[in-house]
Amino acid sequence: MKKWISFFLLFAIYFPSIGQNTIGLPQIVNFNNNDFHAGTQTWDIKQDKSGKMYFANNEGLITYDGSFWKVYPQPNKTILRSIALDNNRIYAGGQDEIGYYSPDAYGILQYTSLKNLIPKSQNKFTDIWNIEIYKESVFFRTWDRIFEFKNQAIQVYPANSGWQILKVAGNKLIAQDYKNGLFQFINNGWQPLNTQNSIPNFAITGIIQLNNDSLLISSLQNGLYIFHNGSFTKKNTSADNNFIKNHIYSFEQINNLEFVAGTTSEGCLVINTAGQIVQQIARTDGLQNNNVLCVFLDKDKNLWAGLNNGISFISYNSAIKYIKPSKTNELTGYSSRIFNNKLYIATSDGAYTVPLSNTNKDLSFSKGEFILIKNSGGQAWHLDEVNHQLLMGHHNGSYLIQNNQALQLTRDIGTWLFVPTTSIYPAKNVLAGTYSGLIMLKFAENKFSSSETIKGINESIRFLAIDNNNDIWASHPYRGIYKILLAADIKSYTAQLFTEKDGLPSTFRNHVFRIKNRVVFATEKGIYEFDASVKKFIPSPLLFNIFGNNGIQYLNEDADGNIWFCSGKKIGVVSFTDAGAEKRHSITYFPELTGKILSGFENIYPFNKKNIFIASENGIIHLNYEKYIATNPKLKILLSKVEVFGKSDRVIFGGHFQSSDLTFIQNKNSILQFPIGYNSFHFEFSSPVFSLQNNIEYSYLLEGYENRWSTWTPKTEKDYSNLPNGKYTFKVKAHDNLGNESETISYSFVVKPAWYKTTWAYLFYTLFFLISLYLLYKWQDRKFYLQQLKFEEEQKRLKYIHQLEVEKNEKEIIELQNEKLANEVIYKNKELAGVSMHLVERSDALVKVKDELQKLYKKTGGNHDVKKAIQLLNDVEKNNSNWEQFATHFDEINNGFLKKLKSKFPGLTNTDLKVCAYLQLKLSSKEIAQLINISVRGVEISRYRLRKKLQLTTEQTLNDFLNEINRE
Repeated sequence: MKKWISFFLLFAIYFPSIGQNTIGLPQIVNFNNNDFHAGTQTWDIKQDKSGKMYFANNEGLITYDGSFWKVYPQPNKTILRSIALDNNRIYAGGQDEIGYYSPDAYGILQYTSLKNLIPKSQNKFTDIWNIEIYKESVFFRTWDRIFEFKNQAIQVYPANSGWQILKVAGNKLIAQDYKNGLFQFINNGWQPLNTQNSIPNFAITGIIQLNNDSLLISSLQNGLYIFHNGSFTKKNTSADNNFIKNHIYSFEQINNLEFVAGTTSEGCLVINTAGQIVQQIARTDGLQNNNVLCVFLDKDKNLWAGLNNGISFISYNSAIKYIKPSKTNELTGYSSRIFNNKLYIATSDGAYTVPLSNTNKDLSFSKGEFILIKNSGGQAWHLDEVNHQLLMGHHNGSYLIQNNQALQLTRDIGTWLFVPTTSIYPAKNVLAGTYSGLIMLKFAENKFSSSETIKGINESIRFLAIDNNNDIWASHPYRGIYKILLAADIKSYTAQLFTEKDGLPSTFRNHVFRIKNRVVFATEKGIYEFDASVKKFIPSPLLFNIFGNNGIQYLNEDADGNIWFCSGKKIGVVSFTDAGAEKRHSITYFPELTGKILSGFENIYPFNKKNIFIASENGIIHLNYEKYIATNPKLKILLSKVEVFGKSDRVIFGGHFQSSDLTFIQNKNSILQFPIGYNSFHFEFSSPVFSLQNNIEYSYLLEGYENRWSTWTPKTEKDYSNLPNGKYTFKVKAHDNLGNESETISYSFVVKPAWYKTTWAYLFYTLFFLISLYLLYKWQDRKFYLQQLKFEEEQKRLKYIHQLEVEKNEKEIIELQNEKLANEVIYKNKELAGVSMHLVERSDALVKVKDELQKLYKKTGGNHDVKKAIQLLNDVEKNNSNWEQFATHFDEINNGFLKKLKSKFPGLTNTDLKVCAYLQLKLSSKEIAQLINISVRGVEISRYRLRKKLQLTTEQTLNDFLNEINRE
């Protein structure tokens, strides 16, 4: 107890550090209401086990996981001034409202009001200013009452005058009554802690347990106090004037040695156990504004400040700090050097210096004010310690810095850097690279003096190195590399230019450095060295495999053999470890510094492991490399949100866990299933390591869709569109630049097939297939049956056709026979006609013979022999006129033609029948006339009469009619 009482008393009369801040300031990340889309004021801050941050804001509860902000308003839209976390519940309170947020089955925070548990006479109240979880109860403080929520019931504790603060300190729950002092909650009631003689007359804003029986208490307007054995003792500190003038609104413990106070108008003040101000973090140091409503120390020992207008993250425990020589002007820091326990910085407007407290520790915590070196105004390019003296390369020439002033050594031409010609102390000659060639500084009797400019090339020389053969090498970014040979009198030199034709990857952007006791050349395609045996530049046997083909523009080796380098906008270091007979190397990049180095004027000054100074566009960056590689926060990966898109959009996981340890383990029995119309998904993820956000990259895999993990990327979102049906598991993990990797977190879901791909559909398809097979079988069977019937019918048809063919053939045979018979008839008719014609001719001859005989008979007077011959001719003529025989023979040939004609037309005479028969024989009228012994005219008359008897029309011919009769 005496220790805690005395540490402020010791400084009650001693305030040497008022107004001085640490030279190194932490990085501050400011968030305004455009980032988190809520109210301007933030009143309380908490962090859960997973690392997620929670903020009580004017517009409700805000959550932040390192990448995404979410806002959850109060049901009645009132200001949320305090929150408390208990497992997966976030207790909150506003005006006339108390309750808690907890995740539902989809991980989305839902609010549950507890107001219905408050007695009706007590359910109207003002703002809830404090919420504390103590043992199995949750306490809510308003000005005039305290609510205790326990076992689904609420107990009300009215104030005697007004409850000022409610705070858990150690294992005690303490509250201040405005007029009656401190009370402790004991045995379900409030018991006074202070004696009647020591009731505080000030408002308490913070209570911290120092040990078992002492409390460190902050007041709103009176500074700090220690409470012990029922009484208060004022604690004087070097910040008392600040506290009294600016008020303490929030007070928290950082570690066993440090505390932080949030003030109303001076930002955050960090003090130590000795009462000294360790650091002030205010608007001039990067804070958004100086009105701090609350402060919070997160798991990584970094600070969060809830401000009157915004939220600020203060990377207090970071290994990287920012040194700004001027508070009124943003100066570019070109070079830095520690000399005689002072830090010197060459800037765009002169050189600055500040004394250092302890060179064995992190110098960024040294306190002091930078002062401008006298006579150093203007561009100060470089600082080099040579022969235990500090030289400065300046736009106006070369300077020696002594006693906080710059003494000019050379003038008229700007100087870039200084390189001693020998490593032996003291170096009598020091080369200086200038805007136009080289100059030589002489050192004698512990003093520098300048000589005339060395005659040689008229080029700007910013990079110089001397190899083990005392050869001088200079590089020009746009000309190439020069090998310089000094004359014996050191008044002139010759320069041989090497370019791309001499083995360099390019003539441009080459830089020379001395690393590992050799001169190397940083090029656009890696590290090269000069091979004197072939007079060519070759890839460095030592360093090329380390850097590969990457472009390097700066190299520097520290005392431990580590190689610091700049590649593009990135900065890194190569460290070496012994592995048996060989050395292994590893490369560490510093992503948080990417883009912050001074491009074109890169400079890294590795004073020791705890103090690496890096040139930047705004001052100097300080890196505690030892702390950086030792700080190994366990990376966690959070799934912030899962959203599904389809006919409508829906959040299916809101990023909050229902388990008490706040770890996400998906219940395999509650894997969500979505119809095929909802097959596009959006995933958000993050890692709540807020000081390393620029160092973290993510890799993800969607099992069931992808076969390999994605390449590492800083993106914290991933979309998948138009996924086919199936079961999927989205996996994501994180890693940092030091190779630390988080566990993998996964989320499973199912995209159900379309209705035509469901089990029922497949059962239907199977049934349909079986029915189809059956129907096909039946159809085939019927088809076979029909084919058989058709075959049988075809056989019958073929048989019938065969029969017809047979009949046809028989008919054809008959027709042929008939044709033959007809032909025979025609032939016989022709023969008959021929015979008839022959008979006609013979008859004519006989008639002529008869006529001659009759004439002879008359001449002979009735000669008996002649008469006998005439009788004989008459007999012959009689035989020739035998019609019946002709008719019979004709009917036989012509199918009874004459009989059919006679039967149809009985009135026909023999002459008519003869004419018809002769017409059938195709005889002409003349021939017919001869056969029937009539004239041709008689034949025509006979034909006419015959037509009448046959009753023929004008259109019918006699021949056609007779042919029809013949065919019947």
